[in-house]
Amino acid sequence: MSEHSEFLAEKAAIDGYLEQGYRIVSVIEDLSGDKLLLAPPGEAGNAKLTTLHLRNANARKYWSTLLLTQGQG
Repeated sequence: MSEHSEFLAEKAAIDGYLEQGYRIVSVIEDLSGDKLLLAPPGEAGNAKLTTLHLRNANARKYWSTLLLTQGQG
């Protein structure tokens, strides 16, 4: 898969979760990429989190921009 195609796939995955009302609650960064921990809408406290693993550098920049926007909303 080309780098751009990989970015588009990871961006679509991020957007899909956010459109469903999920929120980014935590991020784990390591050498193999970023793992976004997403909480489902309306869940608090001990909600079952979903993990999304991102490897593409542009997708990793994309989520950071969304996280800043999420904090302002």
